Amino acid sequence: MDWIYISPHLDDVVLSCGGLVWEQAHQGEPVAIWTVCAGDPPALPFSPLAETLHTRWQTGPAAVAQRRLEDEVACRELHVAFRHLSVPDCIYRHSPADGEVLYATEEAICGPLHPADAGLVEELSRLLANDLPRSATLVCPFAAGGHVDHQLTRAAVERLVQRDASTSQWSLWYYADYPYVRDPLVRAGLPMGVGWDVRTFPVSTPALSAWGKAVAAYASQISTFWMDLDSMRVDLQNYALQEGGVRLWAYSCV
Repeated sequence: MDWIYISPHLDDVVLSCGGLVWEQAHQGEPVAIWTVCAGDPPALPFSPLAETLHTRWQTGPAAVAQRRLEDEVACRELHVAFRHLSVPDCIYRHSPADGEVLYATEEAICGPLHPADAGLVEELSRLLANDLPRSATLVCPFAAGGHVDHQLTRAAVERLVQRDASTSQWSLWYYADYPYVRDPLVRAGLPMGVGWDVRTFPVSTPALSAWGKAVAAYASQISTFWMDLDSMRVDLQNYALQEGGVRLWAYSCV
């Protein structure tokens, strides 16, 4: 059985599921991480928000190329395959009609999908349908925290599974978007009701160590969530302890 984890950005699966991914790979299961928003920015001026983030990340205009390299290092740490798709991050997307920046503020990034992105859901869904193994187990984000690229990823995967249910053997699981689920309000929104199959996968000490090393590979992103690498490792260990490992959800009606 192929496990294919769908990551909105070049870090989300490793952040959320790195320990489980390592465990599966070391049990001999085929595992891969496919990142959706890994494409180069269009040949347009960066928005003020993008410029601000480039400064925070200490990457300059080479942010995407650097983040892809970081992801390669992280995936090698976990011993899993990876694939980078060509969708630009939301901070680089513009309206095809007038060139308007679709997500110009940090508040917009965690708001609703822009209407101009509606066609991107179908485009991404069809891209995945063409390339994914027909019997793979897909694992996608809940979009807990509301980031628009997480919403885009979930919507495209769900559309894929629903549309092609009669011609494929895909099964669909969800992961909680860490570190966003550290927020009690976000965590409270995770489903626990009837119809959901919730499974906790233990994470061993070696897996937890590899998980921390893989997250550390995303050097440009550490400051977004933590003061330094030590605080990241403590936070990650506490999260794994709180969860008992890594939890995945499946919904029988999808």
